[in-house]
Amino acid sequence: MHKLHIALILIILTLFLSSCSQEELSERFIPKEESSFAKDYLSKLRGRDFTYVKGFLSPELDAQVTDELLEQMAAYFRDGEPLSVKIIGSQVNVFSGQWQGNFTFEYQFESGWNLANTVLKKTDSGYQVIGIHVYQTEASQKELNAFGLSSKSGLQYLVLCLAVLVPLFILFTLIVCIRTPIQRKKWLWIIFVLFGFGAIQVNWTNGAYAFQLISVHLFGASATAAGPGAPWIVSASVPLGALVFWLRRKSLIERANKSSQQDASDAGASA
Repeated sequence: MHKLHIALILIILTLFLSSCSQEELSERFIPKEESSFAKDYLSKLRGRDFTYVKGFLSPELDAQVTDELLEQMAAYFRDGEPLSVKIIGSQVNVFSGQWQGNFTFEYQFESGWNLANTVLKKTDSGYQVIGIHVYQTEASQKELNAFGLSSKSGLQYLVLCLAVLVPLFILFTLIVCIRTPIQRKKWLWIIFVLFGFGAIQVNWTNGAYAFQLISVHLFGASATAAGPGAPWIVSASVPLGALVFWLRRKSLIERANKSSQQDASDAGASA
């Protein structure tokens, strides 16, 4: 019993520490060489070095991109030198041996902010650019995607409440489960109670939502962001294990009591 309580504490501490170090972990897994190329490539676009820019375009993109289009994209960057340039998004996919990376940078200028994105793929000769995007924004992504409670939809508030209440319900059920006499394999019940199944997810910035029928969440909820400037995705699951436990708890106790009485009876008979 004492070991089970220790395990419970360790699980909670692990969840807390992992959430605290998310930004550090995301930076650690950003490919340095590829992201540096993407950053330099966007700098060449901002500096209107179109010969360099077009030299790395994939054949498909090169057929569509003209100097006029590149000039329009370069003009989307705000005037002056950037005060800071930060990578806020990094996605890498490898499918059938083909590497592809998607890197997003945030630029801060005196007059405002820019987002710029480069999509790369690797070839035998180096890199090919298969996508470029430049946007102007009113504020930093960290500010735009900051977690706040004002001006949210009813669905967002509902999912947030569930994301708070479901873990509390699972935690309470877990404690009761640990204290409940169960005849066999209590650890299976503990694992079952710990997880939520299925999920409803909501983007906390824009309110977009999605349902996931096939998913499993420890403690039945999560709140994650892909990076320091990315929107929070709040998710809540059905605490199926906890619900089934409460439906079966009475029968589990009765079965354990009968087993104890039978063991006591057998012990008395043998004596």
